[in-house]
Amino acid sequence: DTQVTPANLNDYGRFDTIKATINKDKAKAFFESREGVKLQASQVNIKAESLLHDFILNGGISLQLSCS
Repeated sequence: DTQVTPANLNDYGRFDTIKATINKDKAKAFFESREGVKLQASQVNIKAESLLHDFILNGGISLQLSCS
């Protein structure tokens, strides 16, 4: 019921708690597959955090996933 905004996204450390659950290996594989290039861990972290941020603030997003 909480109206999440960029200003209150990390109230009580909630966003940090969710970020800590990101599976770095799966995120790396996802972004590398999606972009077709090798990424450094720092780049993956930035992209994963941004995607999670957008997902929460926009009430969900659609991802184009490839099945291989």
